[in-house]
Amino acid sequence: MNGWEPVNEIERAMLLAVGEGDRQAYFQLLALADLFLPQVAGDDSRDQRFLTVHAFDEVFLPVFTSVQALAGQLRGAINGYTVTTYAELRRKWPDPEWRLAINPGTPIDAYLSVESVEEAAIGDVTVPTLAELAEAAEADVGAELEMQALRAEGDYPDDPAAALAAAARAGDVYGYLELLLDSVVLIPTARQVDAEQILEPGFPWQPGPDRMIEVFTSPAALARRHPEPVPSVEVALPFALAVWPPEHGLAVDPGGDGGITVPADQVVLLLSFSPPGASGSSG
Repeated sequence: MNGWEPVNEIERAMLLAVGEGDRQAYFQLLALADLFLPQVAGDDSRDQRFLTVHAFDEVFLPVFTSVQALAGQLRGAINGYTVTTYAELRRKWPDPEWRLAINPGTPIDAYLSVESVEEAAIGDVTVPTLAELAEAAEADVGAELEMQALRAEGDYPDDPAAALAAAARAGDVYGYLELLLDSVVLIPTARQVDAEQILEPGFPWQPGPDRMIEVFTSPAALARRHPEPVPSVEVALPFALAVWPPEHGLAVDPGGDGGITVPADQVVLLLSFSPPGASGSSG
């Protein structure tokens, strides 16, 4: 924010800590400071509502260490504020998915989860600056563009299992998922059945630990996990996902290089996966 100046002892000390790169001292000061929480302009509701900011695919709740910093950044968007503290804010945090934006738009800003303030104050975590967050986001975009080019050029092996392993080694998350959803997999079962029976009630799924169902992208991967032969069916993974049993997670090639696990509540989302930008596998 152009023309910002510290107006109280906390802000002067925080600015000094930022200048010296002492982030632990910065968060120790924040933990003890009065914090000014904006209220939404024109909000006549008795229920408390919060002004939030969206950035880097996150929702941030802004707080400020002075009324002047708040007014300078949000003038016209608010009609008041509430004075709180970090301890109260953490105790009454409105949404676990939100993150905290401290003095956004000023030279003493910081962006982190609310519980990380305490961890940063005792030196257990290092919190990135906004510039570092932007650099990381830019690097992520650049890395994904490189991975898209890799897929478009067909540089992955033709063998599906080898292509998946290559995508995993490269850290190509989108490419890995795209290849995985184009795969035929082996699913261990409690008894020998035909693959078509996966559509029928009572199909003998064989969940492993923590209600995770194992799938394998090659006979070799299955044999590594289960040296003794086990019953299994061979099906296209999307076909299996369409009838996936509720409250069961997915473990791909467990025990091997490049395996992944998907929590139960996210398995169904795989069917709607669409990689950003250019797509395509090399098989």
